Amino acid sequence: MIYPKIQKNELNGNPLNIDSVKISGDFKEIAGFVFNRENIKTDGDFDVSIKITNSRKTTYIEEISRISDEKYFITVSENGAIIETSTAKGVFRAVNTLSKLINKNELKTGKLEDYPLFETRGYIEGFYGPTWSHISRLSVMQLMAKYGMNTYFYAPKDDIYHREKWREKYPQKEWNDLKALFDASAENYLDFNWCVGPGLSYKYTSDEDFDLLIEKFKSIYSMGVRGFGLLLDDIPWDFQYDEDAEKYDGIVDAHIDLVNRTYNALKEFDSNIKLTVCPTQYSGDENGYYVSKFGKGIPSDVKMFWTGEEICSRVLTVRESQELLRATEHRPLFWDNYPVNDCEMFREMHLGALIGRDKELYKACDGLISNVMEYAECSKIPLMTIADYLWNPQAYNPDNSLRNAHYEMLGEKAELFKYFADHLGVSCLSKYSSSLMSETLSKISFLLSKGEIEKGLEVFDEYNKNMRECLEMLQEETVPLFKEMKKWVKKFSMCCDLLDAISNAKKNPSKDNMSVLSELTGKYNSDGTLLTGFCLREMAEKTLNLY
Repeated sequence: MIYPKIQKNELNGNPLNIDSVKISGDFKEIAGFVFNRENIKTDGDFDVSIKITNSRKTTYIEEISRISDEKYFITVSENGAIIETSTAKGVFRAVNTLSKLINKNELKTGKLEDYPLFETRGYIEGFYGPTWSHISRLSVMQLMAKYGMNTYFYAPKDDIYHREKWREKYPQKEWNDLKALFDASAENYLDFNWCVGPGLSYKYTSDEDFDLLIEKFKSIYSMGVRGFGLLLDDIPWDFQYDEDAEKYDGIVDAHIDLVNRTYNALKEFDSNIKLTVCPTQYSGDENGYYVSKFGKGIPSDVKMFWTGEEICSRVLTVRESQELLRATEHRPLFWDNYPVNDCEMFREMHLGALIGRDKELYKACDGLISNVMEYAECSKIPLMTIADYLWNPQAYNPDNSLRNAHYEMLGEKAELFKYFADHLGVSCLSKYSSSLMSETLSKISFLLSKGEIEKGLEVFDEYNKNMRECLEMLQEETVPLFKEMKKWVKKFSMCCDLLDAISNAKKNPSKDNMSVLSELTGKYNSDGTLLTGFCLREMAEKTLNLY
């Protein structure tokens, strides 16, 4: 099975073993770029023929009554594959899918039809904390393009030229890095959106501040960027300058004026520019005074971020989307604060699959943008599940998607990694974790209670052995993913020690073994890093109380 799941897959004929291809037709350079990146040679006999046709068949998605530039068809025979699509972006999507089928040995004769259901699918660097390195940004971007995302928002809170020093232009080095990032985004068919957050110091009555803001936009525009974001999140609700308070009835009126002036100025020098805004009220009551007035006061083609009923929402529904549309005359562009783990969540590592998002949500919103963690490699795991959901929410299976993400990152090591990942599911989406451990410890307790001591301890030893092997793997800090999780790996090491101590105490409840267990239990519980559910503490405490 490849991910995202294909919408209509009728590749059910003879299996094909392809190790190299030959490219013909339109946009051969795009196909060559993707095949080369996926380590598929282009000097073979299996002909991949690309045909560009702008027709209803290749552009119209019936389920959502919308024209798309990402729809494609692939017809596979014994001798080759024919790709039909309407744009270069469609070619990019199709060849990525064909590459996955070839590399996973899942290519068969037949045909498939594929397209995304969410119009806008992407991620935003909008977290508080150290910004990603340039190399990390490129790596995430490439993977998300492979998984069908089409949008990237640049808005790191710790980029001082995005927020604190918004009035200043980027120094040459930072400007060059940003330009390289934009170029990579274009290469990967991700719409690049550069965002600015001036609200901490912006004076709404100052023409000078407004001119500086537009000049900042123009400097970014000069590198080719056509998508911009004006972010008014996490700023004071009260005016900071007396002149602003005298001119405007309330802060929402100042924000409406700023958005409209910015929109008009940007459209004056290029009507193709797209603007996205984040209001100061970006969650909660869809009918609130601020957000209702704000939405109705700005142009209809300005997209509006919304995080849902909560800042980090457990669920996102069609109902709240429709209510926001009714109140603001804007469909939400969801700023989904998952998997981000900043602020008070800094002790959590969010590696679970996306859950709690309505399967019909694509019908009622402008799209979904995921806010990532400061840990770029770790973010890839939940991001892949988010990409799967956004492409084909009707067929999305969180467990299967997460399993695939582990294999994408770790290959065969994924089977061992599950013993660690089992404990990293707690987030705004779920308060539960450690299901594998809980099931195993429950089984052990049941066997011991029945008097099947030897069998119960065998299960315990096998589980502890796998945990130890997983820990040994995680300590390979040359693996970027493991290096980022150092804090949680340290706690996992303590977890393994505690499990061994519980096992030893059950085998021989001597004074020394019980003393070690008591000491390790206290040490484990006093470490604030979040790992494992209640089941481990329960087993430790019950063991201490039994003897």
